[in-house]
Amino acid sequence: MNKLSSKVRAEFLNFFENNGCVIIPSDSLIPSGDKTLLFTSAGMVQFKQHFLGQKKDFFTSATSCQKCFRTSDIEYVGITARHLTFFEMLGNFSFGYYFKKEAIVWAWEFLTKNMDLSKDKLYITVYKDDNEVVKIWKKIVPENRIIKMDVDTNFWNMGDIGPCGPCSEILIDLCPEMGCGKPGCGPTCSCDRYLEIWNLVFMQFDRQTNGSLKNLPRKNIDTGMGLERIVAAVNGKKNIFDTDLFMPIINAAADILKIKYEFENISKLRMIADHSRAITFLISDGILPSNEGRGYVLRKILRRALRQGKFYGYSKPFINELVPIVFNIMEPAYPELSSKLKNIRSIIKIEEEKFLETLESGSDILLGIMDSYKAKGISILGGKDIFKLYDTYGFPQDLVREIASENGFEFDEIGFKAEQKTAQEKSRAAWSGSGEKDTTFYSILHKKIGDTLFVGYDNYTSSGNILALIKDGKEVSELKSEQEGDIILSQTSFYAHSGGQISDVGKIENASFESIVKDVYKPIGSFFVHKVKVLKGIVKTGQGVFTKIDIEYRKQIARHHTATHILQKVLRKIFGEHVVQAGSLITDKFLRFDFTYFSAIKKEELIKIEKIVNSVIRANLIVYIETMDIAQARNAGAMALFGEKYSDIARTVSVKCESGEDNYSMELCGGTHINRTGEIGMFKIISEFSVAAGVRRIEAAVGVAAESYILDEENSLVETAVILNTSKDELISKAKKYVVDYKKLEIELSALRSSLISKKIDSYAKQAKNVNGFNFLSVIADDLDIKELRTISDQLKKKLKSIILLLVSKRDGKMSFIVSATEDYVKQGVNACKIAKAFAADIGGLGGGKPDFAQGGSKELFKVEKVLKDAQKYFISL
Repeated sequence: MNKLSSKVRAEFLNFFENNGCVIIPSDSLIPSGDKTLLFTSAGMVQFKQHFLGQKKDFFTSATSCQKCFRTSDIEYVGITARHLTFFEMLGNFSFGYYFKKEAIVWAWEFLTKNMDLSKDKLYITVYKDDNEVVKIWKKIVPENRIIKMDVDTNFWNMGDIGPCGPCSEILIDLCPEMGCGKPGCGPTCSCDRYLEIWNLVFMQFDRQTNGSLKNLPRKNIDTGMGLERIVAAVNGKKNIFDTDLFMPIINAAADILKIKYEFENISKLRMIADHSRAITFLISDGILPSNEGRGYVLRKILRRALRQGKFYGYSKPFINELVPIVFNIMEPAYPELSSKLKNIRSIIKIEEEKFLETLESGSDILLGIMDSYKAKGISILGGKDIFKLYDTYGFPQDLVREIASENGFEFDEIGFKAEQKTAQEKSRAAWSGSGEKDTTFYSILHKKIGDTLFVGYDNYTSSGNILALIKDGKEVSELKSEQEGDIILSQTSFYAHSGGQISDVGKIENASFESIVKDVYKPIGSFFVHKVKVLKGIVKTGQGVFTKIDIEYRKQIARHHTATHILQKVLRKIFGEHVVQAGSLITDKFLRFDFTYFSAIKKEELIKIEKIVNSVIRANLIVYIETMDIAQARNAGAMALFGEKYSDIARTVSVKCESGEDNYSMELCGGTHINRTGEIGMFKIISEFSVAAGVRRIEAAVGVAAESYILDEENSLVETAVILNTSKDELISKAKKYVVDYKKLEIELSALRSSLISKKIDSYAKQAKNVNGFNFLSVIADDLDIKELRTISDQLKKKLKSIILLLVSKRDGKMSFIVSATEDYVKQGVNACKIAKAFAADIGGLGGGKPDFAQGGSKELFKVEKVLKDAQKYFISL
């Protein structure tokens, strides 16, 4: 089907290609051009190094259709006619090739001729002091359609310092009916009538640390136009959702939820459509639901979309059912979705099922909190409790508000927002310290020094010059003995931490100093930073040095890395081609491999994996490394990391079949490897477990690390045999005998404890009180488990006939409790579950159950006795 959106996308790229721009594929939603960003949020992100002059390519102008994701306006998605989280940014860029006149003329030509938009409906905003741009526009449009704007809207900055410049926006008047109706409503109004289509940024200045502006030696162009917006404009639509990019998803969601796309349903269905697109592409680019970073954002929008179904009484997973619809719409531009479709749906469905369970338990927790508030006579739900439900349990605040209102409670909106703001500030701080380096300092240094030449694939040693020294985040002229700092070299043999592989270690030295290299990383592109400690002498800039890596350390890492490639191939052979890498860590001591799979792996399957990997190792196959064009590599069957972006010239690592012609495995990889599989030695799986919904992890060791692991296991067996006074051969049978004997002793001990408990029943029964016509009894005991508390409950109910019980036990640093009520009291409205939740809320724990029996626990023991002194409050309201 020839969709209008596909036609617009293709026509835009072809238009600028015909004007000398090179078409560049979309970057991943995980930015490759700026490691400080959580997501790719604009078309220019992948070209940031081009704009900063840090990267030179074969092209001086480019055009792209970039996948983008933003959450800054998430609360408006579905409500307004223009806001989205996931969108495609059409852009054209110049790195000193063309400037203002061409950018403006081409934009106008594309909109009015190629897209056939009415010139009378288009308005232009410009920066108030950019007379050059005003002059160009005056030759194209009437002056009364050019609006001068201030620095806050029409002057673009990359950061506090660096490239910046004025911008010019092109807006379209959708229709007067879309306006706010206020006097003076016009292109500067924030209502839905005037839609910004295209933003043209003219990067001509370099902002200095003192705020002054200097002219850039090379002027750049960065433009961005939302595909969704231009498609709506060309369609004559008044909002971006009523187009072929969204309507099939909206209709499918409406069918599933059995509702119509009308009235109050419109905003919810639009939000579902937007979030479904975002979820699909985030997972496609390698992001998985989690509790931090990108994964947390993904989880948040997935849950936000899913919970819309709850408002219509729909309690089943359904977002995963929309993924094929998203694929059908987006396939022309993103055919790679096809191979990932099954994985994406499975990951989403597992996450949906988990959240639906969370909603169920969250409702129980909320009811417990409200019962506690009622007991205290409080009618406003505190912001802290609401946010804890939202942040810890994923329980939506709007659902809290709805349930609270039904139960006569008000909602502390101010308190909730204050807690949310505090959490956001903590999250930002956590992200900035999460391992991603602040590259501002290194960007400036890299611009001055340039790339580091890496020669370490073929050389364990090299010579080079010290170009810069860094200590405590500042450039210095020397490092003295015992000091730690960073060394930047012109050339190095040290592999820097990347692609999941840790860096080399070793020495940098010359005749006047010696230093050990503890870590190497690349904050920007091919800019290597060596973290060192000076052992003796003084290190000075400008010195010539020798680099010497630890060879055995490098080889052991290489063994693990090649083994990881073999492991992935074996997993795909056994479990299917849908298995793909979801992350890895390669060290000298072990390898960690995360992969998409949706079932626990059986013991016999792990044995099979281990056997096949070791058979490949024993075959001593050749490991062949070569560089080739990325398209050639993919056509040859090279595996790429899920969500990773690669350069046009790629390095491939192939494990050859015994014939030497075909590949056993082939991957795009920049890591270090051995020459033949036999050098790996042996492969031993250490552990296998789940790390996220639909993601499993295998940890394994090879070579000397595997030998050490097996020796440790052997020593453990020997020591266990000594402890049990038996031989290794008889260890299993002896252990089984001890387990049988232990269980017998447990039964005997349990019988003895039950006897002792029975003797205390009479003394407990005498402590019962009567409040409001109900008998109740609270007891605190030591060192009893839930089962024993239940025994006490059964005996007390049998003895006292009509009773409500709150029984508490402290054991192993934790507190357990049960609440139970006799049948006659339950018929009179007593609810043990509600009492348990109110009690749990007061002691910082959790509780739940049924009207006649409930249980729970807490780790905050200091609260228990204090709360129990006033235990009758839980029964007064009965």
